[in-house]
Amino acid sequence: MTLVDVCDFAESLAIADHVYMGDLPEKEEKSIGVYNSKHQQAYHTALGGVSGYGQKYVTFLIHWNKSLRETEKAATALFDRLCKVRGSKINQETIQFIQPLYYDLQDIGKDDNGICEMVIEAAVIYKKG
Repeated sequence: MTLVDVCDFAESLAIADHVYMGDLPEKEEKSIGVYNSKHQQAYHTALGGVSGYGQKYVTFLIHWNKSLRETEKAATALFDRLCKVRGSKINQETIQFIQPLYYDLQDIGKDDNGICEMVIEAAVIYKKG
């Protein structure tokens, strides 16, 4: 599972007008940025060897518009959709489920142009092979 797989999956949800991987080059409104998580995660493996599942830690940045109400509505829609994922196929990969981490939605304020932003930290649990 790569970041591009997670980005393509986020785009398939059709919540945002634009979905970017790694950065938001144009800083367009109604965008979602998908990043590799910068939080340290403990390495886990099943007793007896590597299991048939892996974890990909990601950050979803919801960069919406100047309305906190609309930004929170879009972020909540994404959060709810992520929490309902079960056995979704994308790019020959199977996402078993997505587990939000640390907190529900994090309001990180406004960018330099006054656009409201929120963040979701999550672990994408996927089937290997």
